[in-house]
Amino acid sequence: MPRMTPFGDVGRRGVRAYAARGGQTEEAYLKQLGELLTPEMAGSALVDLVRADPATTTPGYLLTAAGLQKLP
Repeated sequence: MPRMTPFGDVGRRGVRAYAARGGQTEEAYLKQLGELLTPEMAGSALVDLVRADPATTTPGYLLTAAGLQKLP
């Protein structure tokens, strides 16, 4: 499952809930997640996939702030 980010309504609510559940501030919770995937990063990765040669793509990917990673 992808990590939550605070950039959308669902993500903001999830971050708030998980932080409260762990007795943390939202900032502390987000800090422990590391670099966050931004909407710009996601859009760029999607464009790269659309432009890729279908023969070089796989059925599944994990998208993180580090980029696309092919799933086995």
